Amino acid sequence: MKLKKIASLMLAGVMAVSMLAGCSGDGNKEENGGNTEVKPTVSNAVSVMNNAQSAVKFEANPDFDAALAAAAKKAAHSDVKGAEYTVEQVVTSNDVSKELANKLDVDANLINTGDDIYFNALKESADKGGRSATVTGLWIVEADGLTEKAALEQIANGMKGQIEVSGTKYEKYPETVTLSDGTYAATYTGNVSIVTVNTSDKGETATAYYIAVSVTQTLARDAQTNVKA
Repeated sequence: MKLKKIASLMLAGVMAVSMLAGCSGDGNKEENGGNTEVKPTVSNAVSVMNNAQSAVKFEANPDFDAALAAAAKKAAHSDVKGAEYTVEQVVTSNDVSKELANKLDVDANLINTGDDIYFNALKESADKGGRSATVTGLWIVEADGLTEKAALEQIANGMKGQIEVSGTKYEKYPETVTLSDGTYAATYTGNVSIVTVNTSDKGETATAYYIAVSVTQTLARDAQTNVKA
């Protein structure tokens, strides 16, 4: 009798362990039965962005890459399926955006509107000489039939030139910024990361790129002289 009880307890223990393993085996499972797979890209996103535009000097940042890769695991099949080939509004309302905001530095300033990122009188800028300000955008682009390079170049092209607001044109990345105490030279550095996300649900599959771009504006420590405001 004791042997039977011991055997029963052992069997119950094995079943409990198996159930726990099954529950934690795939953290990317969606509630509707789908799943999400995130793959690093093949192309050099930094080189692509630097070759496609000249206003921002992009640099490699492993932490930025890791933040996007972790956030993209939250991608829902419905979002990936709904991605388009052209860059439109930044992603702001899904779990990937929320997770990226959590993973990035508190000063990353993930924007919530528009189809590109820029600095001018209507965007946050460094507010004092020697200081910096950052804006970050997140996009999703359909990957089936579109290269990583082409997807990145869409965003780079959107960063060029000017933005017109209420009939007034502003440089997206002005070389100087005028504050109350003078005019300061401005420089721009950036981080870029792209991952491929594959999702499936009930036999249906979809593929898209999630692209994160962050740009930091840094003002010179001292104001320029003989510069017109």
